[in-house]
Amino acid sequence: MLSLFDGITGKVAEERRQICFENQTITFYTSRSGDRDLRQFREALASVTRNNIPLLVAPYTEALAPLLKDSTPFIWISPLSFAATMPTDSRLIASEEKLQEFINSVAAEDNYEIIVPPQWQTLQAVVREKVVEILRQAAARLKTLRHFGRLWPINFSANAPAARSWSDIRALAAAGAPQALVMAGPSLDANLQALKTQQNIWVADTALPVLTKSGITAHTVFSADAGFASREHFVGTRPETHLLVCDMLVNPGVVRLPFVRICTYAASHPLVQQFCLHERGDLTEITNTQGNVGSLMLAIYAKLFGDRPVNIYGYDKSHRRRVTHARGTAYFQRVYGRQTRTANVETYMLALSRRYA
Repeated sequence: MLSLFDGITGKVAEERRQICFENQTITFYTSRSGDRDLRQFREALASVTRNNIPLLVAPYTEALAPLLKDSTPFIWISPLSFAATMPTDSRLIASEEKLQEFINSVAAEDNYEIIVPPQWQTLQAVVREKVVEILRQAAARLKTLRHFGRLWPINFSANAPAARSWSDIRALAAAGAPQALVMAGPSLDANLQALKTQQNIWVADTALPVLTKSGITAHTVFSADAGFASREHFVGTRPETHLLVCDMLVNPGVVRLPFVRICTYAASHPLVQQFCLHERGDLTEITNTQGNVGSLMLAIYAKLFGDRPVNIYGYDKSHRRRVTHARGTAYFQRVYGRQTRTANVETYMLALSRRYA
Protein backbone atom coordinates (compact mmCIF):
# COMPACT_ATOMS: atom_id res chain seq x y z
CA MET A 1 0.00 0.00 0.00
CA LEU A 2 1.38 3.42 -0.97
CA SER A 3 1.16 5.76 2.02
CA LEU A 4 -0.50 8.52 0.00
CA PHE A 5 -3.45 6.16 -0.45
CA ASP A 6 -3.80 5.39 3.26
CA GLY A 7 -7.38 4.45 4.07
CA ILE A 8 -7.87 2.48 0.85
CA THR A 9 -7.59 -1.24 1.54
CA GLY A 10 -8.19 -4.37 -0.50
CA LYS A 11 -9.66 -7.76 0.25
CA VAL A 12 -10.40 -10.97 -1.61
CA ALA A 13 -13.93 -12.29 -1.17
CA GLU A 14 -14.41 -15.59 -3.01
CA GLU A 15 -13.95 -14.67 -6.71
CA ARG A 16 -14.00 -10.92 -6.12
CA ARG A 17 -11.15 -8.44 -5.57
CA GLN A 18 -12.63 -5.61 -3.56
CA ILE A 19 -11.60 -2.08 -2.53
CA CYS A 20 -12.67 -0.65 0.83
CA PHE A 21 -12.61 3.03 1.72
CA GLU A 22 -14.41 4.54 4.71
CA ASN A 23 -17.89 2.98 4.57
CA GLN A 24 -17.70 1.90 0.91
CA THR A 25 -16.82 -1.48 -0.56
CA ILE A 26 -16.62 -1.84 -4.34
CA THR A 27 -15.73 -4.81 -6.50
CA PHE A 28 -12.71 -3.93 -8.64
CA TYR A 29 -11.84 -7.23 -10.34
CA THR A 30 -13.40 -10.68 -10.50
CA SER A 31 -11.76 -13.95 -11.44
CA ARG A 32 -13.57 -13.80 -14.81
CA SER A 33 -13.03 -10.16 -15.69
CA GLY A 34 -9.32 -10.37 -16.52
CA ASP A 35 -9.65 -10.33 -20.32
CA ARG A 36 -12.20 -7.52 -20.20
CA ASP A 37 -10.08 -5.44 -17.82
CA LEU A 38 -6.95 -5.94 -19.90
CA ARG A 39 -8.77 -4.88 -23.08
CA GLN A 40 -10.30 -1.88 -21.35
CA PHE A 41 -6.95 -0.67 -19.97
CA ARG A 42 -5.27 -1.04 -23.37
CA GLU A 43 -8.01 1.01 -25.00
CA ALA A 44 -7.67 3.71 -22.34
CA LEU A 45 -3.91 3.91 -22.85
CA ALA A 46 -4.33 4.12 -26.62
CA SER A 47 -6.82 6.99 -26.34
CA VAL A 48 -4.43 9.36 -24.53
CA THR A 49 -3.69 12.62 -26.33
CA ARG A 50 -0.58 12.51 -28.47
CA ASN A 51 2.63 13.63 -26.68
CA ASN A 52 0.99 13.06 -23.28
CA ILE A 53 2.27 10.31 -20.99
CA PRO A 54 -0.52 7.99 -19.75
CA LEU A 55 -0.68 7.71 -15.94
CA LEU A 56 -2.83 4.67 -15.11
CA VAL A 57 -4.08 4.28 -11.51
CA ALA A 58 -5.28 0.76 -10.71
CA PRO A 59 -4.40 -2.12 -8.36
CA TYR A 60 -2.12 -4.75 -9.85
CA THR A 61 -3.36 -8.28 -10.43
CA GLU A 62 -1.77 -11.20 -12.35
CA ALA A 63 -4.50 -11.05 -14.99
CA LEU A 64 -3.13 -7.66 -16.09
CA ALA A 65 0.51 -8.77 -16.33
CA PRO A 66 0.34 -8.85 -20.19
CA LEU A 67 -0.12 -5.08 -20.08
CA LEU A 68 3.53 -4.76 -19.05
CA LYS A 69 4.61 -6.78 -22.10
CA ASP A 70 3.28 -4.07 -24.40
CA SER A 71 5.77 -1.51 -25.67
CA THR A 72 3.40 1.38 -24.93
CA PRO A 73 5.15 4.07 -22.84
CA PHE A 74 3.06 4.63 -19.71
CA ILE A 75 3.26 4.83 -15.92
CA TRP A 76 1.16 2.52 -13.76
CA ILE A 77 0.55 3.60 -10.17
CA SER A 78 -0.70 0.63 -8.14
CA PRO A 79 -1.99 1.87 -4.76
CA LEU A 80 -2.33 -1.75 -3.60
CA SER A 81 -1.88 -5.21 -5.08
CA PHE A 82 -3.93 -8.37 -5.47
CA ALA A 83 -0.86 -10.45 -6.35
CA ALA A 84 1.58 -12.42 -4.23
CA THR A 85 4.61 -11.21 -6.22
CA MET A 86 5.14 -8.02 -8.23
CA PRO A 87 6.87 -7.66 -11.60
CA THR A 88 10.09 -5.63 -11.76
CA ASP A 89 8.98 -3.48 -14.70
CA SER A 90 10.06 0.14 -14.08
CA ARG A 91 6.70 1.40 -15.33
CA LEU A 92 4.90 -0.18 -12.36
CA ILE A 93 4.97 1.94 -9.19
CA ALA A 94 3.88 -0.15 -6.22
CA SER A 95 6.25 0.90 -3.40
CA GLU A 96 7.27 4.09 -1.62
CA GLU A 97 10.77 3.76 -3.08
CA LYS A 98 9.45 3.49 -6.64
CA LEU A 99 7.05 6.38 -6.06
CA GLN A 100 9.89 8.61 -4.91
CA GLU A 101 11.98 7.57 -7.91
CA PHE A 102 9.10 8.56 -10.16
CA ILE A 103 8.67 11.96 -8.46
CA ASN A 104 12.40 12.61 -8.84
CA SER A 105 12.39 11.58 -12.51
CA VAL A 106 9.60 13.89 -13.70
CA ALA A 107 10.98 16.45 -16.16
CA ALA A 108 9.67 19.97 -16.75
CA GLU A 109 8.52 19.10 -20.28
CA ASP A 110 6.57 15.97 -19.26
CA ASN A 111 2.77 16.12 -19.63
CA TYR A 112 0.83 13.40 -17.84
CA GLU A 113 -2.74 12.36 -18.56
CA ILE A 114 -4.34 10.63 -15.58
CA ILE A 115 -6.39 7.50 -16.32
CA VAL A 116 -8.71 6.45 -13.49
CA PRO A 117 -10.61 3.39 -14.81
CA PRO A 118 -14.35 3.09 -14.15
CA GLN A 119 -13.76 0.19 -11.74
CA TRP A 120 -13.05 2.81 -9.04
CA GLN A 121 -16.72 3.82 -9.30
CA THR A 122 -17.58 6.37 -6.59
CA LEU A 123 -13.92 6.67 -5.54
CA GLN A 124 -12.75 8.20 -8.82
CA ALA A 125 -12.57 11.75 -7.44
CA VAL A 126 -10.67 10.61 -4.34
CA VAL A 127 -8.13 8.67 -6.39
CA ARG A 128 -7.63 11.49 -8.90
CA GLU A 129 -7.03 13.95 -6.05
CA LYS A 130 -4.34 11.72 -4.57
CA VAL A 131 -2.59 11.35 -7.94
CA VAL A 132 -2.68 15.12 -8.45
CA GLU A 133 -0.92 15.42 -5.07
CA ILE A 134 1.86 13.16 -6.40
CA LEU A 135 2.28 15.41 -9.43
CA ARG A 136 2.28 18.47 -7.17
CA GLN A 137 5.23 16.98 -5.28
CA ALA A 138 7.06 16.53 -8.57
CA ALA A 139 6.28 20.14 -9.54
CA ALA A 140 7.56 21.40 -6.16
CA ARG A 141 10.80 19.53 -6.73
CA LEU A 142 11.25 21.09 -10.18
CA LYS A 143 10.55 24.58 -8.84
CA THR A 144 13.07 24.04 -6.05
CA LEU A 145 15.74 22.87 -8.48
CA ARG A 146 15.11 25.85 -10.73
CA HIS A 147 15.18 28.30 -7.83
CA PHE A 148 18.26 26.97 -6.05
CA GLY A 149 20.12 25.39 -8.97
CA ARG A 150 23.00 27.89 -8.99
CA LEU A 151 22.83 28.85 -5.33
CA TRP A 152 23.47 25.35 -3.93
CA PRO A 153 26.99 24.93 -5.44
CA ILE A 154 27.95 28.44 -4.26
CA ASN A 155 26.80 27.66 -0.71
CA PHE A 156 28.51 24.28 -0.72
CA SER A 157 31.86 25.79 -1.76
CA ALA A 158 31.63 28.29 1.10
CA ASN A 159 30.51 25.73 3.71
CA ALA A 160 32.70 22.71 2.86
CA PRO A 161 35.82 23.77 4.83
CA ALA A 162 33.85 24.27 8.05
CA ALA A 163 31.67 21.20 7.41
CA ARG A 164 34.71 18.94 7.80
CA SER A 165 34.47 19.49 11.58
CA TRP A 166 30.68 19.59 12.06
CA SER A 167 29.19 16.85 14.24
CA ASP A 168 26.94 14.09 12.92
CA ILE A 169 23.24 14.37 13.85
CA ARG A 170 23.59 11.34 16.15
CA ALA A 171 25.10 13.80 18.66
CA LEU A 172 21.52 15.05 19.16
CA ALA A 173 20.64 11.83 20.94
CA ALA A 174 22.84 12.81 23.89
CA ALA A 175 20.23 15.37 25.00
CA GLY A 176 17.46 12.77 24.80
CA ALA A 177 14.32 12.80 22.71
CA PRO A 178 12.72 16.25 22.34
CA GLN A 179 9.36 16.92 23.96
CA ALA A 180 8.16 19.00 21.01
CA LEU A 181 8.82 19.55 17.30
CA VAL A 182 7.81 23.07 16.28
CA MET A 183 7.13 24.15 12.68
CA ALA A 184 5.88 27.47 11.29
CA GLY A 185 2.28 26.77 10.26
CA PRO A 186 -0.60 29.07 11.28
CA SER A 187 -1.77 26.72 14.06
CA LEU A 188 1.43 27.49 15.98
CA ASP A 189 -0.21 30.66 17.38
CA ALA A 190 -2.79 28.62 19.31
CA ASN A 191 -0.11 26.40 20.87
CA LEU A 192 2.40 28.92 22.21
CA GLN A 193 1.06 28.66 25.77
CA ALA A 194 1.41 24.87 25.73
CA LEU A 195 4.99 25.19 24.48
CA LYS A 196 6.01 27.24 27.50
CA THR A 197 5.89 24.07 29.60
CA GLN A 198 8.09 22.05 27.22
CA GLN A 199 11.79 21.64 28.01
CA ASN A 200 13.67 20.06 25.11
CA ILE A 201 12.31 21.73 21.95
CA TRP A 202 13.33 21.22 18.32
CA VAL A 203 12.27 24.17 16.17
CA ALA A 204 12.33 25.03 12.47
CA ASP A 205 14.30 28.20 11.79
CA THR A 206 11.15 29.61 10.18
CA ALA A 207 9.34 29.33 13.54
CA LEU A 208 12.24 30.53 15.70
CA PRO A 209 11.31 34.27 15.69
CA VAL A 210 7.81 33.70 17.08
CA LEU A 211 9.17 31.46 19.86
CA THR A 212 11.79 34.07 20.74
CA LYS A 213 9.17 36.79 20.82
CA SER A 214 7.04 34.64 23.16
CA GLY A 215 9.94 33.97 25.53
CA ILE A 216 10.18 30.28 24.64
CA THR A 217 13.68 28.78 24.46
CA ALA A 218 14.40 26.13 21.87
CA HIS A 219 17.31 23.74 22.36
CA THR A 220 17.87 22.81 18.70
CA VAL A 221 17.18 24.77 15.49
CA PHE A 222 16.83 23.16 12.04
CA SER A 223 17.53 25.00 8.78
CA ALA A 224 16.88 23.66 5.28
CA ASP A 225 16.33 26.77 3.14
CA ALA A 226 19.32 27.80 1.03
CA GLY A 227 17.88 31.21 0.13
CA PHE A 228 18.51 34.73 1.38
CA ALA A 229 15.79 34.42 4.05
CA SER A 230 17.72 31.72 5.94
CA ARG A 231 20.03 34.22 7.64
CA GLU A 232 17.14 36.58 8.34
CA HIS A 233 15.33 33.93 10.43
CA PHE A 234 17.92 34.41 13.17
CA VAL A 235 17.72 38.20 13.44
CA GLY A 236 16.82 39.14 17.02
CA THR A 237 17.34 35.60 18.35
CA ARG A 238 20.24 34.26 20.44
CA PRO A 239 22.21 31.76 18.29
CA GLU A 240 24.74 31.26 21.10
CA THR A 241 22.05 29.36 23.03
CA HIS A 242 21.13 27.01 20.19
CA LEU A 243 22.46 23.92 18.51
CA LEU A 244 22.04 24.16 14.71
CA VAL A 245 21.14 21.26 12.41
CA CYS A 246 21.64 21.91 8.69
CA ASP A 247 23.05 20.38 5.54
CA MET A 248 26.08 21.67 3.67
CA LEU A 249 23.99 23.65 1.19
CA VAL A 250 22.50 26.04 3.74
CA ASN A 251 23.16 29.79 3.47
CA PRO A 252 26.80 30.40 4.60
CA GLY A 253 25.67 33.40 6.65
CA VAL A 254 23.75 31.03 8.93
CA VAL A 255 26.65 28.75 9.85
CA ARG A 256 28.87 31.75 10.68
CA LEU A 257 26.60 32.63 13.62
CA PRO A 258 27.93 31.65 17.08
CA PHE A 259 25.95 28.45 17.67
CA VAL A 260 26.83 26.10 20.52
CA ARG A 261 27.40 23.36 17.94
CA ILE A 262 26.51 22.55 14.32
CA CYS A 263 25.29 19.08 13.36
CA THR A 264 24.91 17.84 9.81
CA TYR A 265 24.04 14.72 7.84
CA ALA A 266 24.54 13.03 4.47
CA ALA A 267 21.91 14.74 2.32
CA SER A 268 20.84 13.41 -1.08
CA HIS A 269 22.34 16.25 -3.16
CA PRO A 270 25.16 14.93 -5.44
CA LEU A 271 27.63 17.52 -4.09
CA VAL A 272 27.03 16.39 -0.51
CA GLN A 273 27.11 12.71 -1.46
CA GLN A 274 30.48 13.15 -3.18
CA PHE A 275 31.86 15.03 -0.16
CA CYS A 276 30.66 12.30 2.22
CA LEU A 277 32.11 9.57 0.02
CA HIS A 278 35.61 11.02 0.24
CA GLU A 279 35.71 12.95 3.54
CA ARG A 280 32.74 12.28 5.85
CA GLY A 281 31.74 8.66 5.57
CA ASP A 282 30.59 8.84 9.19
CA LEU A 283 27.59 11.06 8.48
CA THR A 284 24.09 9.62 8.83
CA GLU A 285 22.06 9.43 5.64
CA ILE A 286 18.82 11.42 5.68
CA THR A 287 16.33 11.63 2.82
CA ASN A 288 14.12 14.70 3.03
CA THR A 289 11.50 13.71 0.44
CA GLN A 290 9.32 16.83 0.76
CA GLY A 291 12.24 19.23 0.92
CA ASN A 292 10.87 21.46 3.69
CA VAL A 293 12.33 22.01 7.15
CA GLY A 294 9.36 20.34 8.85
CA SER A 295 9.80 17.08 6.95
CA LEU A 296 13.55 17.26 7.69
CA MET A 297 12.87 17.41 11.44
CA LEU A 298 10.49 14.47 11.22
CA ALA A 299 12.97 12.40 9.20
CA ILE A 300 15.81 13.02 11.68
CA TYR A 301 13.55 12.35 14.67
CA ALA A 302 12.46 9.03 13.12
CA LYS A 303 16.08 8.10 12.43
CA LEU A 304 17.20 8.81 16.02
CA PHE A 305 14.14 7.87 18.08
CA GLY A 306 12.00 5.64 15.85
CA ASP A 307 8.25 5.84 16.39
CA ARG A 308 8.45 7.21 19.95
CA PRO A 309 5.50 9.63 20.44
CA VAL A 310 6.28 13.36 20.34
CA ASN A 311 4.22 16.57 20.36
CA ILE A 312 4.19 18.30 16.97
CA TYR A 313 3.10 21.92 16.61
CA GLY A 314 2.56 24.07 13.51
CA TYR A 315 3.00 21.34 10.89
CA ASP A 316 0.09 22.57 8.74
CA LYS A 317 1.75 22.57 5.28
CA SER A 318 -0.30 25.71 4.53
CA HIS A 319 -0.71 29.40 5.19
CA ARG A 320 -3.73 31.35 6.36
CA ARG A 321 -4.83 34.53 4.56
CA ARG A 322 -1.37 34.84 3.11
CA VAL A 323 0.11 34.59 6.59
CA THR A 324 2.54 31.97 7.81
CA HIS A 325 5.42 32.23 10.23
CA ALA A 326 7.69 30.84 7.51
CA ARG A 327 9.63 33.80 6.19
CA GLY A 328 11.03 32.27 3.02
CA THR A 329 11.31 33.22 -0.63
CA ALA A 330 8.09 31.40 -1.53
CA TYR A 331 6.15 33.75 0.76
CA PHE A 332 7.91 36.73 -0.79
CA GLN A 333 7.05 35.65 -4.34
CA ARG A 334 3.44 34.88 -3.47
CA VAL A 335 2.68 38.10 -1.61
CA TYR A 336 4.98 40.72 -3.10
CA GLY A 337 6.77 39.43 -6.18
CA ARG A 338 3.72 39.61 -8.48
CA GLN A 339 2.15 42.86 -7.39
CA THR A 340 3.72 46.15 -8.57
CA ARG A 341 7.05 47.40 -9.81
CA THR A 342 7.68 48.96 -6.42
CA ALA A 343 7.39 45.56 -4.70
CA ASN A 344 10.86 44.28 -3.97
CA VAL A 345 12.99 42.62 -1.32
CA GLU A 346 13.03 45.84 0.71
CA THR A 347 9.23 45.96 1.03
CA TYR A 348 9.24 42.29 1.98
CA MET A 349 11.80 42.85 4.73
CA LEU A 350 9.88 45.89 5.97
CA ALA A 351 6.72 43.83 6.33
CA LEU A 352 8.59 41.13 8.23
CA SER A 353 10.19 43.61 10.59
CA ARG A 354 6.77 45.04 11.41
CA ARG A 355 5.32 41.60 12.06
CA TYR A 356 8.00 40.73 14.62
CA ALA A 357 8.70 44.21 16.00
